[in-house]
Amino acid sequence: MMIRRLELSVCALLIALASEARADCARPELAHQKQDAATIQSLENSWSRAFLSGDTSFETCLLAPDFLEIRSDGKINHLDDELALAAKHKGQNSKMPDLPVPSVHLHGNVAVAYGISPVKMIEGKPHQSYFADYYVWRDGAWHVYFAQQTLFAVPSEAVQ
Repeated sequence: MMIRRLELSVCALLIALASEARADCARPELAHQKQDAATIQSLENSWSRAFLSGDTSFETCLLAPDFLEIRSDGKINHLDDELALAAKHKGQNSKMPDLPVPSVHLHGNVAVAYGISPVKMIEGKPHQSYFADYYVWRDGAWHVYFAQQTLFAVPSEAVQ
């Protein structure tokens, strides 16, 4: 019962922080957005940097309140889950990996950024993930409303 109360308290805190952060989204990374592939690619890069540095304020501005993600392990995450994962990176000064430049498919007021992540080792075997991040253009800015990662094994001989 006590763990459940703690979980509810953390969720309430994240929601409060998300609401407060939405009020201050005047950030350089989010300024001057256009409905083009270059803007989506820039936002993807900024999102990765924000996640790896624990910048939940940026994520709250970029991600839609009803954000949903299907992770590579099959788990379904919501906005509060994404913010909690990012918050774990705060203060760690993680080295920024070389990020792949995603392909972008624009279709009116929606866009999909997709690509293949760098190789990572899982149980001693190389794996990669396909990723797809779905954006919607609303009120003059892009917002991510859905993301999916699909994990696949990489043949050892393909890893250099």
